[in-house]
Amino acid sequence: MKKKIIAGILSAVILIAVCCGIYSVSGSSARTKNLLAYLESKGYSASEIRDISVKHSFAGLFLGYAEWTGYVEFENEAGIQYHYGFTNGISQGGFSGDLEVYGKLEKEELLEILKHLER
Repeated sequence: MKKKIIAGILSAVILIAVCCGIYSVSGSSARTKNLLAYLESKGYSASEIRDISVKHSFAGLFLGYAEWTGYVEFENEAGIQYHYGFTNGISQGGFSGDLEVYGKLEKEELLEILKHLER
């Protein structure tokens, strides 16, 4: 009897893990396409984009931040990633990367360098 209970619990855990994996992979693929379409609607071409990746966070569901986050790196700004959220549509949430060299610049100079920052 105990073996059946343990096997049932183990099967349920494995099933949940597989479903979560499928949800993350299929959702990432769909949101990557949506993010590319969003960027194209903003006037960017696929050749200007070095990399697009979308990450999922189950913790985001419980902690109040975005469940899905997209990261875009443009060809002319290697090393800087722009972050996009998928809450109520797509919106840019900021950027990150190797900005040490930019640390001493004035705000206007920094905004000129970060050409893809939505204002």
